Amino acid sequence: MNEAVAIAGGFTPTGPPFQVVLFRRISLDVAEAHLIDAKKMLNSHALREDWHLQPGDFIYVPQSRISRFASLFPPVR
Repeated sequence: MNEAVAIAGGFTPTGPPFQVVLFRRISLDVAEAHLIDAKKMLNSHALREDWHLQPGDFIYVPQSRISRFASLFPPVR
C-alpha cells in the first residue's frame, strides 16, 4: 500500500496518513474496509504490516478537518 501512495506522489498536507482506508472487494456484492495508520507503520518501520494490494483495491485518504475549512477562507498574505 505504501508503494502505491509513493507512486501517487505521497501524502499531502491535507491528507492525514493516519486515516488511510483500504477498500477490498471480497465478493461481487460485498467489499470490506480497513482503516490503516500508515504514519505509525512508516515511523515504526514495520513494513511487514504493509498491505499488499490486489487488483480492484481502492485506497482513500480523506482530507484533514482543518483543510476542509481552509478552502472557505481567503489565503493570508
